[in-house]
Amino acid sequence: MRPPASSTTRDEAPTASAEDRWTVRLGDKVATRDNNFDVLRLFAAWAVLVSHSFALVGRDEPLSWFGTSLGHVSVLIFFAVSGLLIRRSWEYDPRARDFWAKRALRLLPALAVVALVTAFLIGPAVTSLSLGDYFSSWQTWFYPVRVTLLWTFGAPLPGVFDDNPHPGVNGPLWSLPVEVVAYFFLFVLGVSGLLRRRGVVTAVAALSLVWAAWWVTVTSTAIGATYVLAGFAVGAAAYSWRERIVLAWPVALALVPLCIATGLGPEPLRVVTWTLAAVYLSYWFAFAVPPVGRTLTRFGDASYGVYIWAFPVQQAIVQVGGPDTSPWTIILLATPIVWLLAIASWRLVERPALRRKPRPVRPTA
Repeated sequence: MRPPASSTTRDEAPTASAEDRWTVRLGDKVATRDNNFDVLRLFAAWAVLVSHSFALVGRDEPLSWFGTSLGHVSVLIFFAVSGLLIRRSWEYDPRARDFWAKRALRLLPALAVVALVTAFLIGPAVTSLSLGDYFSSWQTWFYPVRVTLLWTFGAPLPGVFDDNPHPGVNGPLWSLPVEVVAYFFLFVLGVSGLLRRRGVVTAVAALSLVWAAWWVTVTSTAIGATYVLAGFAVGAAAYSWRERIVLAWPVALALVPLCIATGLGPEPLRVVTWTLAAVYLSYWFAFAVPPVGRTLTRFGDASYGVYIWAFPVQQAIVQVGGPDTSPWTIILLATPIVWLLAIASWRLVERPALRRKPRPVRPTA
């Protein structure tokens, strides 16, 4: 039997319409691995490094005139991406044990390594205390345990970077327990069956935006940064609406001046607008933009490694160079060092750990 006739032959492929060239439906792309997420996350991680290169020597960070920082916006991008991808992961494998095993294997092995190296290699090299006093302190021995258990807020090491303009051992790690909180809420919705109800997920996302707009007005700048949880919630809701979300270049381009305008207005308005924009622009860049920057990720997914290694390396550079070190000097010196550490982390720690992730069980016939 011959196949049914087609209106086009192999040599006469249908021509893509202008709309097809300028728009992509999220639902058509979300399951594919052919996206720009690795490049986006790597850029966001490096942007955190750039932001901290200014903050660590007491200079105004990029985007400070908007009442925020490039680092905070980058973390918001991480949460926006994570909301979509973690929600997708639950849909593919909604088993509680496997869900948490995957999250632990992604976060903890590399985090444990950076904590050990910081405590027992970087710390002794830069501490203002004698080595005897350093190694006799309980903080030295407790630091790797504390960090690996995600108790990262203000985790100190004795005499380490205390005299730098911006004290702190590894500031960016604050976001990791916050991300686990986001995982927990998604997990609760998943096991309760509420994650399948689009109205519930949408309501949670809307309430998270209301909370974020209020939260940044009643707390400190540092604690207020936890509003990035709203980005995760909106990203998870976007998965529920994936068949109706169109990623269009005109919309993406229009969001840029909108963010600039709202960034100069009241902080609650900026937080809501930038959160929604971060979600949309992240997915637009991942799925609607042609492949870009793939050479940067050909050696591995270095984004997490860059994020967790950059701060102590930058602090060491500031300690050696002094408080007058130029932020651009810190960027130029730290970037290749952190890049090599991140690639080593991916190849020696992260990728081997991820190979142990549980695989979804195929349904039996």
